[in-house]
Amino acid sequence: MFTSNPRGTYTPSPFRIPTFQFLPPPPSPPRPDYLPAPLAPKKRDMKVPNSVHYVYGLKTPPGGDERGEELPYYAYLAMRSAMLNLKPEKIYFHYQYLPSGPWWDLIAPNLELIKTQVPDEVHGRKISHFAHKADVLRLLAMKWSGGIYLDIDIYIVKSFDDLLYYETTMGMEASPDSRRHALDPEGLCNAIIISAPNSTFIDRWIESYATFDEHVWAHHSVVVPWEIARRHPDEVQVLSERAFFWPMWHGEEIQYTHERDDYDFRGTGQYAYHAWESLAMKYLGNLNPKSIREENNSFNRLVRPFIGPNDDEVYDAWKRRGG
Repeated sequence: MFTSNPRGTYTPSPFRIPTFQFLPPPPSPPRPDYLPAPLAPKKRDMKVPNSVHYVYGLKTPPGGDERGEELPYYAYLAMRSAMLNLKPEKIYFHYQYLPSGPWWDLIAPNLELIKTQVPDEVHGRKISHFAHKADVLRLLAMKWSGGIYLDIDIYIVKSFDDLLYYETTMGMEASPDSRRHALDPEGLCNAIIISAPNSTFIDRWIESYATFDEHVWAHHSVVVPWEIARRHPDEVQVLSERAFFWPMWHGEEIQYTHERDDYDFRGTGQYAYHAWESLAMKYLGNLNPKSIREENNSFNRLVRPFIGPNDDEVYDAWKRRGG
């Protein structure tokens, strides 16, 4: 009778399957031709390349237009915040349909444009919604190119340099359920991903899409990376919800951020602010250089330094054209 099995020994049962017969895990998707080779990090001991990635313009424009919707001013300011505070060697803009409008014309010379190949499936699992497609595209960019991935509504408060020495870094997204402990978050939010190319954590995340279900919103983008991090805590550096994603989106926090002037983004020491675009559009959609300078609230104080030298002139011309 067997009372214990030391590691490396197996039962003599004739039903045991030899390990060499195990089906291997799904292979990683091949390297897409359009993705650039990794850039060098800023400093010798850093692991993360000195580059920023955006994924944008995946929705088919109405009427079959070749150009996408106008780039909003808040997105322009977000990219300027990355330019000024991260000082990347390159900013890669991955797109299917290029944006249009004056703010795009102003920011585009600072970007390296990459026409992407939008996936319809991953590991044999169907992907229909453009948001899920964007989730996969950012992971492929991180795996093969590395760098800093940012959603278009991320405002950089200060340099990420002290985060670039670790293979992968992500931040917690707090749960809207106040009864949960701070260390029991909603998950790790994929609006910001900081990673070296070919990181083990990113590889595991991509492999997890073998169980992807497009009907379960935010599962693979937020919940799954936290599950992987808890199983393999040495493969990812996890920051609290205060690092990137604070104030949060629930309750009256968005309203307070845009209507009150009592939150100091720079004073907190946080690295970035996720503006929760879909929920804050009534504020973000009305931004302009004049209102940001003249209206005192926490958000406007955050973004004032990102106003460009030609923004007033461009905005006035845009308004005259009926913008």
